[in-house]
Amino acid sequence: MTESYEDSVGHLARAPQLPSRIASVLTSEIVQGLLKAGDRLPTEQHLAERFGVSRSVVREAIARLRSDGVVQARQGVGVFVLGIQESATLRIDAELLSDRKVFQSVFELRAILETRGAGLAAVRSSDADIAAMTAAIGRMPREQGVWGEQGVNADMDFHRAIASASGNPYIASIVRMLTVRMRESIMFLRQNMSDPASDLWSTNIKEHTTILDAIVRRSARDARGAMRVHISNAARRLGYPLHEEVLSPEEAFGG
Repeated sequence: MTESYEDSVGHLARAPQLPSRIASVLTSEIVQGLLKAGDRLPTEQHLAERFGVSRSVVREAIARLRSDGVVQARQGVGVFVLGIQESATLRIDAELLSDRKVFQSVFELRAILETRGAGLAAVRSSDADIAAMTAAIGRMPREQGVWGEQGVNADMDFHRAIASASGNPYIASIVRMLTVRMRESIMFLRQNMSDPASDLWSTNIKEHTTILDAIVRRSARDARGAMRVHISNAARRLGYPLHEEVLSPEEAFGG
């Protein structure tokens, strides 16, 4: 049975970051076809009552949708759905990454893109790309207790360097956007990890070095495998184990 527009949204009055959440829900409604291109959005008052929020919160949510090119306001008439196909923006609000499901979904996307990107980097990277990866690893902390902002920045720079080395500007752009959005959440989670038996620092550096070694050797298979292991371990260390389908052996891709 198809879910109706009226039934698709729960009461959001107590949820944090309300504008982002409401914008996300409305976008999902459009993707599902509950709101179609050309449809007029319900009034601010109607949406405010449905979500249990003020009209100002609804206005901010709609402003975000306009910014993303999902809806268009027509003066004196209302706000109309343009449709996702007309929006070239992939938007992931950093504030929504406090939501466990959203964070895990973004990590899954990273796993899929970065695993294949590492394979491409192994066959396409330049000397400058290798130098950028090496420099990033060199900036990673070497001692327990110092994995702070600079360590996270170096980690993210390493992944962005690989994405750039893939030679695919779309992979590079999306990975850059994802790492920027996830930076604060990853930094918070790492700073609050309390496992004295886990040698996070040396383990993390070793995983990155293994990826780099495979890229330097021009082994696409080994690079994909090393990135797959690293992403899986990183997600698990942060408390977000990935589904095995996301980390399927490359044979599943015919590799």
